[in-house]
Amino acid sequence: MALPDPPNDPPHRTGTQAISRAALILRQLSTRGRFGWRLSDLADRCGLDRGTTHRILAGLVRERLVQQRRSDHHYLPGPLVFEIAQAMPAYAAFQHACAQPLERLARRFGGLALMHLHSGDDTVCIGRAGESVYVGTAMDLGTRWPLIASAGGVAILIALPPAERERIKASNFARMAARTRTAVKAIEAMIERSQRQGLAFNRGETAAGVHAFALPVRGAGGTVFGSLAIACHAPEVPEARMPEVVEALRAECRLLEAEAAKVME
Repeated sequence: MALPDPPNDPPHRTGTQAISRAALILRQLSTRGRFGWRLSDLADRCGLDRGTTHRILAGLVRERLVQQRRSDHHYLPGPLVFEIAQAMPAYAAFQHACAQPLERLARRFGGLALMHLHSGDDTVCIGRAGESVYVGTAMDLGTRWPLIASAGGVAILIALPPAERERIKASNFARMAARTRTAVKAIEAMIERSQRQGLAFNRGETAAGVHAFALPVRGAGGTVFGSLAIACHAPEVPEARMPEVVEALRAECRLLEAEAAKVME
C-alpha cells in the first residue's frame, strides 16, 4: 500500500510528500535501532516500492540522518539524529529525572519499569530499570511500539479524547493486520478492561505470565505526555496487589509531571 498524500495537501506538492515519506522511513528505522532494516523489508513496512525507498534512503545517508552498516548493509538511524537531539536539553533533563522513579518501582515490585513518550500513534521507550520479564521482546531505549501493543501505550490511549482514541485504535489495528484474530481479541479485551478501570492493565494478553500496569504522565495543561509502567511476573505481582501498584505509580507520576510540564512549556 502506497503512502497517501498528507491531509489537505494537493498531490502535486511532491516536496511535502517527500518529507512525509522521509519521516515515515526514519520512524520505521527507529523501531529496530539495534538490528537495522534490509531495504526490501523497510520498503514493505512503509508501503513504498523499493526504488522510491532506495532514493530516499540515499538522500538521508548523504545528510547523515541514516547510516548503512557495512557488515550486512542494513539501514539504521544516523549520527545527525543524535546531534539534532542535543538541541532539546529539556527532553534530556526529563529523561534524567525518570531514572530514580524507575529504579524505585523496579526495586519495589521486581520486573521491568518503563517510561514511554507519546509519539503520534506510537510510544517510544526513553527510560527503563530492572530486569526484563519478556522473552524475545526488546524494550530497549528508543524502541517504538503502536499504542495498543503494551500497557504503557494503552495508558496513553485511554487518556486521549474519544475521537482521537478511536482513530488511533483503527490505525494501530490496521498496522498489526498480521496478528491472529485471537491476538486481536486479547488486545481489545485489554483496552476495554483498562478503560473501565481507568488504569492500563495487561493481564498477560501480549506476554503470557506477565502482568503490566501503567498510568499516563501529563504535561502542561494536562496534555498526555507519556506513561509510567511496571511489568512483572504474574505470580510475584498478582491482580490482588493492583491497589498497591497504582498508589506507587501515582506517586511517581506526580513527581514526573512537574518535569514534563517544563518540556511542554
